Amino acid sequence: MNGIAALRKIKKEYPNVKVLMYSGQSEDVYALSAIRAGAFGYLSKSSDVDYIISAVKKVSEGSMFITNELAQRLAFDEGTKKPRRFFRKLSTREIEVLKLLASGKRNKEVAQGLNLNEKTVSTYKARLMKKLNVDNMVDLLQQAKALELY
Repeated sequence: MNGIAALRKIKKEYPNVKVLMYSGQSEDVYALSAIRAGAFGYLSKSSDVDYIISAVKKVSEGSMFITNELAQRLAFDEGTKKPRRFFRKLSTREIEVLKLLASGKRNKEVAQGLNLNEKTVSTYKARLMKKLNVDNMVDLLQQAKALELY
């Protein structure tokens, strides 16, 4: 189970819990997904200790915490950068599917990893191809690389 899936499960069972995601994944891609899934904040593992302490305090008080850089990216449209523009079109689940496909997993393995039906994974793959404007797996994986998903 990946971090976003775990977060969804936690939020479903304990909706009032405040989660601060701490991840090695790229903030550009993963932070927005974490916030959408219910996280109160996001920190990359490259964050310094002061940021971590500040984040834990802020989230424990019930406030959201994101880095200044992420706040600026959210506040100002950087739509001129193609990968980010495409990324904004993708749902959190589509990003999860794309990440697993990009890591070399087959549809069946993706389905098992995300507790989905294999046909559902095929549907997600078709949606990803349409949203990312590609018509084959090689191009889809190149888009995943452009989005820094692997």
